[in-house]
Amino acid sequence: MGVLEIYAREIFDFASEMYTQEISETVLLALCRAAAGELKRRLREGVSPTEIKEEFVTAAGMLALSMYIAAEDRPAISSFKAGSFSVGCRAGGGEVTADSLRRQAEAVLAAYLRDEGFAFLGVRG
Repeated sequence: MGVLEIYAREIFDFASEMYTQEISETVLLALCRAAAGELKRRLREGVSPTEIKEEFVTAAGMLALSMYIAAEDRPAISSFKAGSFSVGCRAGGGEVTADSLRRQAEAVLAAYLRDEGFAFLGVRG
């Protein structure tokens, strides 16, 4: 059993503590494994999840929860029109919450993640 599988239950416990609504344990546990795998692949060379266990579990739990929230946020009716009157419905904040959780997860591990951002190189002024 690998480190990520061992941490999956801890990650799940953390994520389920954060989320106060009813959850699908099977789905969230699978997302915890996926989040841990994603973050492990993004760690800088020489950094192991075991060296930063608390931060890793916290960030992976937040990331898994963001994935769960994004996956379940589907409005039943996106829009309707009656004559010249139309109403549109956007997702009720779940996407914002999912995005903010992802950003927070990345911020928790920022010091340990490879820099994958955009940069200008060799630009002369």
